[in-house]
Amino acid sequence: MSVAAWLALGSMVLIFALIIFSSAVTLALGAIRERSVVDGLYFVALLVLVGSLLGLVTQQTRALRKLKSAERAREMAVQLAKLDGAGSGMRLLAALRAVYSDKPLVLGKLNAAALALQPHHSDRDVIELLNREIFTAMDQQADQQIQKAALRAAFGVSSCPHPALDAVVVMVLSVMLIRDLMVVYGLRHSLRSLFRVMTRSLFLASSTALMSTAVEFAMRAAHDRLAAAVVGTAGEALVVARRMLTLGAVAKAEIRPLPLE
Repeated sequence: MSVAAWLALGSMVLIFALIIFSSAVTLALGAIRERSVVDGLYFVALLVLVGSLLGLVTQQTRALRKLKSAERAREMAVQLAKLDGAGSGMRLLAALRAVYSDKPLVLGKLNAAALALQPHHSDRDVIELLNREIFTAMDQQADQQIQKAALRAAFGVSSCPHPALDAVVVMVLSVMLIRDLMVVYGLRHSLRSLFRVMTRSLFLASSTALMSTAVEFAMRAAHDRLAAAVVGTAGEALVVARRMLTLGAVAKAEIRPLPLE
């Protein structure tokens, strides 16, 4: 961010803090001097709001630190895989420890992997060891979530009576899939990666709406509307399921802390 952006952000935060402080003082005086129950309730609600906002800021700050650690680990792993040198594997392990510092199970596996390393192991060996001992189980869980999302999408699209509802169903299921994959891997990456996945989700939802409209139009134009509805809906569900699998693969590659082999 530029200096002007930081100044604008700081001024905005200062103005917001002054407004909150002035409102709190006014409400507190009104509650004490005039014994106003309404002012007292407003004061308590304001304190709860400020406390919640501070807690949210703290949580987002911690998430941002973990995000940066995850990005550093991913960039480092890509670079080490290209160079195929030796001696930098411990730095990658340290970066992953920072990412999973709040997950004792993963942290224990990382420590076990560090103990298993030998001086003759190359950096590529370290990446293969981490993928085999830690991320293989996560990949299996992620694949299960992707398959479940594809089945839900196929069932949801085939059950919805209107194309607009198909798009909503696909979009909601796409967001849920991304959230589930983040939970599986315990982190998320940059906004650019998330934007890329969400862009594909929007494309999937919009194309589903167009496909549903075409199926509905063909059904109305066909002589045997029941057969057209069954065939069209089944084909649409299969296409949506396949696209959901593709979206899951893209999301998995973007969210996973180490590059796929």
